[in-house]
Amino acid sequence: MFSTNIIDRLQYLQERGELLKISPFKSQVFPWNWSKQTGTTQPKDLTDKHAYRAIVDYVARQIAGQKIFPELGSIKRIISSNSGIVELMTDPISLPDTQGKFSLVVSLEVVTYPSLPQPLVKVEVSKRRWFTQLKAPKYDRRNISGFIFSQNYPDRAFSYQVKCKQDNKNLRWATDTDFEILRRELKLPLQSFDGQQIALGKASTDSCEVVMTYRNGLQDNSGEDEDSSEKYGIETGVPEIDKLDAFEAIAKILNPLGIKIFDGYTKVASKHKLDDTASRMINLPTLLGGVLEALETNFDLEFTAKYLDKLDEGQIDSLLLKHLDIRLEEIEWARKALQFNKFTPNQTNDLQTIIQANQAAMQRLYPNKRPLLFIFFEDDLKTEAELLQKITKVLWGNTLEILLNRLPENTHGPREVLPGKDLKNKERSRQRIEAWKSTAKQIEDPNKPTFSLIMARQFYPDPTSQNTVKHDDKVNKPSTRQALAKVGSGVQFLLPIEKTRKTKHLKLADFFHRMQSALKDLFSAHSGRIDNVKEKVDKYLQNIPPEARPKEILGFTIVRKQRGRARGVIENTFLAVVMRLNVDTGKCELCCAYEKGNLEISPWFSFPDALAFIAQLTPIKLADKRNVSKTRFMDFVKQIVSNSVEDGMQPLVMIDSSNCVHLWDWLADSRINANQINLGQQFENMQNEWQGARLIRIRQELAPGIIEKKARHLIETYLEDSRTKEELNKLPPTLEIPSASSSTGLFRLSNTNQTGCVAYLSVAREAPHQYPRGQSCYRSTYTLDKKTGFKVSQLCTKAPFVGRWPTPNPLEIIVTLRQPEDNPDDLAALVESLRYGFGHYSDWTGLPAPLFFERVVRDYISDFAIADEDIESEQD
Repeated sequence: MFSTNIIDRLQYLQERGELLKISPFKSQVFPWNWSKQTGTTQPKDLTDKHAYRAIVDYVARQIAGQKIFPELGSIKRIISSNSGIVELMTDPISLPDTQGKFSLVVSLEVVTYPSLPQPLVKVEVSKRRWFTQLKAPKYDRRNISGFIFSQNYPDRAFSYQVKCKQDNKNLRWATDTDFEILRRELKLPLQSFDGQQIALGKASTDSCEVVMTYRNGLQDNSGEDEDSSEKYGIETGVPEIDKLDAFEAIAKILNPLGIKIFDGYTKVASKHKLDDTASRMINLPTLLGGVLEALETNFDLEFTAKYLDKLDEGQIDSLLLKHLDIRLEEIEWARKALQFNKFTPNQTNDLQTIIQANQAAMQRLYPNKRPLLFIFFEDDLKTEAELLQKITKVLWGNTLEILLNRLPENTHGPREVLPGKDLKNKERSRQRIEAWKSTAKQIEDPNKPTFSLIMARQFYPDPTSQNTVKHDDKVNKPSTRQALAKVGSGVQFLLPIEKTRKTKHLKLADFFHRMQSALKDLFSAHSGRIDNVKEKVDKYLQNIPPEARPKEILGFTIVRKQRGRARGVIENTFLAVVMRLNVDTGKCELCCAYEKGNLEISPWFSFPDALAFIAQLTPIKLADKRNVSKTRFMDFVKQIVSNSVEDGMQPLVMIDSSNCVHLWDWLADSRINANQINLGQQFENMQNEWQGARLIRIRQELAPGIIEKKARHLIETYLEDSRTKEELNKLPPTLEIPSASSSTGLFRLSNTNQTGCVAYLSVAREAPHQYPRGQSCYRSTYTLDKKTGFKVSQLCTKAPFVGRWPTPNPLEIIVTLRQPEDNPDDLAALVESLRYGFGHYSDWTGLPAPLFFERVVRDYISDFAIADEDIESEQD
């Protein structure tokens, strides 16, 4: 508490204008210098902590108030000082006959790369969607960011926050003090507004629009159709044509200032065959038909193609009731949901392939063992649990032993009906873990790999009201994971079959999809599964003699509570881990470093056993002091890599520098040098000791995408035109339709220097979407409509695209230490190939294996799983 004397003193200083002292500081925008040791660009004044921000601030000021997107007004700079990223934003956009509204956001960030002598300004374009309805803060109480757009300020937008506040045990959304200041300055209505009123537009005026940033789970469409309660009319993602418009407009503004478009990269020939057969999802008609046929034939897995098509409704209903205790009429869309069409193809061959792949993977991961799967379910979910058991038996056969168990009492349900309802999060968590203790002890089997799938609800009937529901206590899931992990069981959760709101029909297609996803994640991700590791090493390093190729792949990272790259300094609570893949067997193991008085390095564990070990570690840190943490981390890296080299494993070592750079200075762009690898001052010139190893630096979230400008050239013709196609092709185009696409592949940055480091951008080759190029997300564009039976197409306009537009996921790869016979392009291609081939994930991943499995580790760290209320309230 502040004393009255302090408050009086503060008021006195404010009245005299002496409370705050505002003074300018100097920060040079251009030019930057470069490191004499590495040739990499760096600020002229190395002590200037504002140098990166100064560049993007300068660029943003040139762009603010200008028209960046065709047919839209000027773009506004967001006034903020939170990070090194500066954002500009358009006024909110509404589309005809479409629910929701959004703004286009341009993000600017300065990035550097080893060997590049100048900094790069990265430009990204995204959507920011706005609430049009807002739910009460029952389950999600985190702060909501809001913005005010004023016609009187065409070059800037103003930010504020809406926070959850409690009045007499009632929770409500309330604006912060920033909003009150802005209300006065922008002459907004004097009345108070809660979050719902702002979402409905009641705080806006003729000259100001007040909005709040959309977040999943809080949009309230309860007055709409039955299945729209969580849907939003406009999805995420921005088409390339809109990104290109912004990029070209910004480049034109900045060109007179000497800021040029970067084109110093070349594409590397690297072929990847993305085979997603083993991770493919099987649709409802195929999988349900396969399960029913297997149950009818005592699990003879010679499936009949389109099995359900050969049965009438009565036969299907009889089989459903006999084996699954479900009636056909209870399923959403009934017989129609079980029919094949062009959107729901027959996948019988895929089903048989996946079953074979599942069984082969299980036998490879756990040879001579039969893992146990426990399906825990609530009392009234036995039908769903038995359905899940039968589907799992079809997909994995006899490689698994599957047992059903009811959930122990007092482990799941709303906070209000469970013991300790008035306790804080950590105390309630301890009670949940204690409630699991007896059951967990019973399923413990040190001789068998064990998995647990928990089927529990997200919402429960409110014991005090018939018309409302209560959310599952937020400590329940992490507590369940902790309790079972401590006895060596991997854990995944699955919601039961959902029902349509009005008719109460079973959403079986949705459940089959979620069920497959949960099982694959449980068996594959929790086992560190990636397929064909040896085949990839042999393919991409075929020019290296077999005896000189890597025998293991190491991946170093630190696991923080918040995933992704830290903006600024990292906290002390993190776990340093290294995962390794055996090239011959594909098996994944993990070792970690932590403080136990001094530096403690764990033994190597199989990945599932490592999760059990990590679940019991607390506290999670290397040291209290940052300099000690750095020393210990570098010692950890030195021991692991040196031991691998001494054992003749010739390791391929990957280090995710996104956060590790805070613990190992050599990883920084201006210091990284393959000819002088230093682990602080205690271990220098490690390139001599690590002969035989390859060292690759990986960095997330900084690599830019690459957009390729294209165009469609059209020649006007008509049905009676007698000219041939060859004659028409020789004519100049009548019309040019602009288009664009994301360039995918592996790109090498052209600049090289004395460091021996070679930089690459890996832009994931996502599965091609079916959307025509050239579409915009906010304006109509031209397209061609091919008429059936005619050889010509009609020019027409296409409405703005409102669906989800996928964006490739770029990754930065820096090849540092390598051996004389190595081609850095081949090493980069190998690393890139480790971004696909996971048994549970069919697309390219953000990180290559084994680093990708870091996300699983995070879920099992007890210090991260349960946060107290005071910590949660600070999170935005």
